[in-house]
Amino acid sequence: MTPQDSTTEETTPPSGEVQEPTPSAYGLGRRLRIMGAVLAGGLAVVLALLLWLGVLVPAKQEAAGYSDADSGYAAVAIEHNAQAVQLAALAPGRSTDDDVLALAVEVGEASAGRVDELAGWLETRDIPVPAAGREALALAEGGLTTEVPDDGSGPRAGTTAHSHEGGNHGMLTDEQIDAMAGLKGSEFDIALLAALVEHHYGGLQPADKEIEGGTDAEAKALAQSEADAIRVEVEDVRDLLAAVGGPGSTNDQTN
Repeated sequence: MTPQDSTTEETTPPSGEVQEPTPSAYGLGRRLRIMGAVLAGGLAVVLALLLWLGVLVPAKQEAAGYSDADSGYAAVAIEHNAQAVQLAALAPGRSTDDDVLALAVEVGEASAGRVDELAGWLETRDIPVPAAGREALALAEGGLTTEVPDDGSGPRAGTTAHSHEGGNHGMLTDEQIDAMAGLKGSEFDIALLAALVEHHYGGLQPADKEIEGGTDAEAKALAQSEADAIRVEVEDVRDLLAAVGGPGSTNDQTN
């Protein structure tokens, strides 16, 4: 066998086997360029998002004169007042006390009015309004009343209102509201009025925090108005709670 024959025999693959082609430098380089472009594109998206969150959003807020504290207060206060509307709407068909029914309407309408003002503040700044606020406004638009509904159950707002970071601000759970909805007569009256007392006290927390640390003048004014109204309303609720035989409250937060 000649040296040439030996070389040919060693480099020729056995019959039936397919030799994998060796990737060319061009193909490998092309794939690397594509991967680099994909990574660069993803990085650009991430950087753009960080820029939006870290620079443009605060800049937009600063230009509009409000801060995260202001928008956070508006959202919390809307959900808080929305639940007050929900609680007030439970009274027809459950309470038989004219004074309780009348007070429930007053509380519900006042709370719906605050929801409407706060929703307007958010909408002016292109900030989404919590769903609970829209549900409460729809309920109030249908008319809070002292009359017994046709089905005897009493109207109810949706249960999308929920507590926020930093405390529940006197918010009731769905289970507590469901339990109250199962009561009648004086038991319902006492449960409703006691819940409204604690609920109102809870509403003072975000309002007072906004008054002290807010940036937007309109938001601070809305918070001040709410705090002033709560301090008046809660005294009426406490007086009626005592009149119907419920426990008194010695909470000094109204002072």
